[in-house]
Amino acid sequence: MMKPSRRFARSKAFSLMETMVALLVTVICLSLLSSCLKLFTLFEKDRHDPNELAFSYVQFAKFLKKDSQRTYIDFDYTNPLKIMFIKEEKKKDKKGEEKIDKVGYVLEMDNGGNNLRVRRSGTDGGNMTLLPIWGATFAAKDGLMEVHINEKGKRSILYFKVDKAPEKEKEAEKKSEDQAKPAKGERPADQRAAASHDHSAD
Repeated sequence: MMKPSRRFARSKAFSLMETMVALLVTVICLSLLSSCLKLFTLFEKDRHDPNELAFSYVQFAKFLKKDSQRTYIDFDYTNPLKIMFIKEEKKKDKKGEEKIDKVGYVLEMDNGGNNLRVRRSGTDGGNMTLLPIWGATFAAKDGLMEVHINEKGKRSILYFKVDKAPEKEKEAEKKSEDQAKPAKGERPADQRAAASHDHSAD
């Protein structure tokens, strides 16, 4: 029986070693590729696309104006966790005549705390998701909504202009009327001017 030559045995062993090294390199490359893909997926998930933020802003701004006669903030139910606002919406009754309905909406984070949403107030109201975010706080002035968005490493503020609350409008009108009225015992400006003109004529 012929024995295999040493040269053949050596080349066979060398080929086996090459195969093992190649397999090891392949496993390392696949592992690195898998890690890179995982990191990229997490980065894409955490990264906030400015276009998405702009789209959500436009979407909500349109919602505030759509079919609305007037939209204003309800300060009794507004706090740093939510903004309650009222839309006076144009509706048509069964006769086809136009009427105005007051409908309440809430701008807030959802129960899971991962999405900014607007929902109709009450238990039977639906909701619309605006933006996936880390967190948000809310502030309101008369005629202005502020949404302070907290993201990983940065903050953004969205401003939405709305109408003044009816009570505030009445207060402003009353204040301007009070300023126009003369003080007690004081004659109106036109009477004072006429009196001074009469004295100068003498």
